[in-house]
Amino acid sequence: MTSLGLLQIANFLIPLLIIPIITRVLGTAIFGQVSYAQNIVSYLTLVVNYGFEYSATHQIAIAGNDKEQQQRIFWSVVYSKIVLLFISALILLILILSIDRIGVDWRLYLYTALINIGVVFFPTWYLQGVQDMQKMAWINFVIKAVGALLVITLIHRAEQYRLYPLILSLSSIAVGIGAFIYVIKHYKIEFVPIDTATLKQTLAPGGVIFLNQVFVSLYTTVNFTLLGVYLSDGDLGIFSGAQRIILAANACVVLPISTAVFPEMSRLYADNKEQAKALFRRVLLLSGAASAMVGGIIWLLAPWIIRILLGADFMASVHPLRMMAILPCLVMTATILTVQGLYGRGLQRYAPYIGAILATLCIGLNILLIPRIGIDGAIWAWIAAEICEIILVGSILYRNRTCSI
Repeated sequence: MTSLGLLQIANFLIPLLIIPIITRVLGTAIFGQVSYAQNIVSYLTLVVNYGFEYSATHQIAIAGNDKEQQQRIFWSVVYSKIVLLFISALILLILILSIDRIGVDWRLYLYTALINIGVVFFPTWYLQGVQDMQKMAWINFVIKAVGALLVITLIHRAEQYRLYPLILSLSSIAVGIGAFIYVIKHYKIEFVPIDTATLKQTLAPGGVIFLNQVFVSLYTTVNFTLLGVYLSDGDLGIFSGAQRIILAANACVVLPISTAVFPEMSRLYADNKEQAKALFRRVLLLSGAASAMVGGIIWLLAPWIIRILLGADFMASVHPLRMMAILPCLVMTATILTVQGLYGRGLQRYAPYIGAILATLCIGLNILLIPRIGIDGAIWAWIAAEICEIILVGSILYRNRTCSI
């Protein structure tokens, strides 16, 4: 958990800490433009990941000491992610040619999308499966910190705003390729031909998770996408400032706990269901308490957090940040129920239906509320979707008796 926490600090908190400098250079409007580009590219990243961070992690964990099986899974995932990278590039090209807002500043979106090359090669899923994240977490942290220093050093004028996502993308590529080489050498992974059976075996469980993550992405990021339709770039900057703090809190608190426990939970559900249930209850209780504490701190210290992290120009972000303060607890609870409960127990078949319901609810609420109450509407839609996920997943787990909550 500590290693994964360090990894998420590098991925989310370091970029957040350089925002006070970036926002003072770029201003809220241009910062809103950059944030919108990152929002659009997040959908492409979803395509490249394809749910492998859970499905491939599960398969590597189950493979155990079967070296040959691990190698087949490894190269199947890498091959699949490279193909998905080309598909995401084609999608970006279509967006550039068909949407004026994207096409007029295509370099910004291209530089932002380069981050997906790093996503392809960073075998986080493999390292999680074998539960060896320490070295990679430190290397990732150092390189991302160097990237942050380059941003601070090189960007001095608003006209240089495209350098910001470009440097972040290049640091991600460096980490990804370095981690890829390390894993191959350290674990002595030899290349094996990619056979159709293994490829299908690799893609099948990931497809269900991917479909669910598409729906999850719709109700967690579509709010920002739709805000770009109705509000100005300045308003996008205000919302993005608060949202980034919440996403950083989620990444540094929620993801490390969930991803660290997932391989062990998968094995326990396969070998000893009673122990799996006991671990599930402990994780749910402790993680819920920890995330609730984080949310309380964010609500209480919101004005100071905004002033320190984002600067005086972003004080309008205090209100949306306080509204979002409940989200770490809701996201933590929903993530533990979904990942450790549904995925860990092998109940992925329910995930797309849940995701479809949540996506429909959230998109509908966003379309209904954003034109009327703006940023507040996007936040209420997000909160409602998380609560609905907790209720739906909790009900399914109770009916299937996969856990005792």
